[in-house]
Amino acid sequence: MADKHLVACEQEHEMITILKHFKKSTSKENIDQLQNACRAWKKDTSSKYKPKNRDNFYKYLEEKGILSKLS
Repeated sequence: MADKHLVACEQEHEMITILKHFKKSTSKENIDQLQNACRAWKKDTSSKYKPKNRDNFYKYLEEKGILSKLS
């Protein structure tokens, strides 16, 4: 799988790219919340969010209501 399809939870620039994609503020608070959500997503063992790629992370964010909590 190409690197552009993966999500690096610990990379701040990666979180900023995702926040911009969803037209959310790139504040430190939003970055921290998104990193925490990313870590939880990576630990989620359900097959619903596999493979662990960008599209499934976006699906996770939407279905878990995380996007609505971001400013």
